[in-house]
Amino acid sequence: MIRVPANPVQAASPRSPPTIVVSGEGERHTLSGSLVIGTLTTARNSLKSWSQRGASCTLDVAGITRLDTPGALFLSALRDLGVVLTGVRPEHQTLFDLIDSLDLKPLPAVAPVPRWRQLVTALGKSAHDTRHEALSLITFVGRVASWIFHAVLHPTSLRPASISRHVRETGIQALPIIGLMAVMIAIVIGYQGVAQLRQYGGEDLTINLVAVSVLREMGVLITSIMVAGRSGSAFTAEIGVMKTREEVDALTVMGLEPMQMLVVPRVIALVLTLSVLAFFADIMGLIGGAAIAQALLHVSPAQYLTRLPQVVSLSDLLVGLFKAPIFAFFIATIACMHGLRVSGSAESVGRETTRSVVKSIFLVLVLDAFFSILFEKLGV
Repeated sequence: MIRVPANPVQAASPRSPPTIVVSGEGERHTLSGSLVIGTLTTARNSLKSWSQRGASCTLDVAGITRLDTPGALFLSALRDLGVVLTGVRPEHQTLFDLIDSLDLKPLPAVAPVPRWRQLVTALGKSAHDTRHEALSLITFVGRVASWIFHAVLHPTSLRPASISRHVRETGIQALPIIGLMAVMIAIVIGYQGVAQLRQYGGEDLTINLVAVSVLREMGVLITSIMVAGRSGSAFTAEIGVMKTREEVDALTVMGLEPMQMLVVPRVIALVLTLSVLAFFADIMGLIGGAAIAQALLHVSPAQYLTRLPQVVSLSDLLVGLFKAPIFAFFIATIACMHGLRVSGSAESVGRETTRSVVKSIFLVLVLDAFFSILFEKLGV
């Protein structure tokens, strides 16, 4: 006997879960209780062996008190296998008659889509998503620029406390990692430069290579990538959690504009801090270049400082610093945009944070390539 015990006291309660009892041995079994969707798994597991020898089995269903459509479909399938159903109640017979009148056919097999068509569809979807993302970014950039212009015209609408907090978190607290990273990048460039230029007797040009690379490109580029992963992800996660807690909706209900309260302070703070961090990275990169020059080229720090004005100009420094606030604006804008896109779950917070960091780094690289070509054409 296979029995699912039921508490009689609970059975009398209207809130107790439905139960089904499968009793009997051999080829004769009895069902009693409720054969509904909630107990269908129990009944199917108890009678799963009948699918091989259904023609010689008898099932008494007189004890079934509740029967829904999934339960009736299950019994009808057993009957089609040859199981004899006995004790069917009139009200249940009506449901069986309704099921028998249906033309139940298996769904036709879906024809496989050719690989070339899947590829074309994927490319089309990617193009559509890219266009949509580009339009969304342009729209959000316009909104942010409009609110920043409004804040410049109305300084009283700014939030100095919020801006100072973000300056501390994105700037001051990032100084150690930015400085260490700039020194390491300069050392790597110096080592590679010496290894390659020594073959031609031009290892002294390593100082030129390190100084120009750090000031024009690597200082601001690596700093922007680090800030995108560190501060951009923090912006997205903070605003995303506020979305999940409905704090952004609460601001709107109170008559406060989320763009003014959440986005503008972060954008302004990151524009200020990334410019300072880029300059700090340039200084630390030059210090790293001095260390590698002394270690590999036996050039003293005094000689290194004397030679720097001969190999770099003020325009090299200004080119890097010019790109810093532009990179910062787009990093903060993208981070806040994806934070406001969070739909309310922890999975959404993680997904939007990842998209924010990837998109920010990609856009920084694209803009850096654009500026490199532009300054080369301008002769700067």
